[in-house]
Amino acid sequence: MISERTRLSLAQLLEQQDEALVTTLLAKHGLAMGLSGSYFAAGLADALRQLRDARAVAIAAEVVATQGDLRHRVNPKYRFDERFGDLRQCLTLDGYQVQQDKTLLRTDPTLGEVAPIEDDLLRTLAASSAPSRDDILRKIQDSAEAFRRSPPDYNATLTNARIALETLARDVAAGLLPAGAPQPTRWGEYLACIRMQGGITLDEEKAIAGAYTFMSTGAHRSVGISEEQMTRLGRSFALNLCWFLLQNHLARSRS
Repeated sequence: MISERTRLSLAQLLEQQDEALVTTLLAKHGLAMGLSGSYFAAGLADALRQLRDARAVAIAAEVVATQGDLRHRVNPKYRFDERFGDLRQCLTLDGYQVQQDKTLLRTDPTLGEVAPIEDDLLRTLAASSAPSRDDILRKIQDSAEAFRRSPPDYNATLTNARIALETLARDVAAGLLPAGAPQPTRWGEYLACIRMQGGITLDEEKAIAGAYTFMSTGAHRSVGISEEQMTRLGRSFALNLCWFLLQNHLARSRS
């Protein structure tokens, strides 16, 4: 699936176009838009947010395929270029790549008909009572913003994602310890504490630690994969681990 962030980026790009063109494009993919004028932009964003994933991907693919025509209709051109660049990076974060031949390629084989982990993580975090909830949410957002910059800041993308993971692990560890117990202060201690308190198994601790090591070094290695894709993979690891730690902790709290 594509994330809410990508849908909103797509809406921002399409807002630059004539309303009739956008209405026709959406109707072509089974979405009726009755709003116009000052309500058009908000209606477009809401419609794309609620659209079934297959249709949202199809609209994004058509926008990619017809980018030349869409760009021709916008002046000055930098307005289109900046918005299209943002959409491209958002799609990359979701596991899709804009190809040279103006096609949209799915690069993540794990994508399916389920909500993106990042969207679910953000919703669950926002509703949680994690002490550092706001800081974690901000670091996840900072990570995405760094990836979407022109040019992208891959180091900041991974650094912010790692900080989000470290902070969440610290909160989980603190929540498992009895009152007055010494608090862990480093990444390895957070994981060890969570394991010793029964929050994760030894195998899970090793897997999380290994993924963290990859995030720290993997994006800077030349292994035939672009730095962009390696950074996206490292960030995806971090957010998936955040989701795992949070959901696991919440499930234990409810039991």
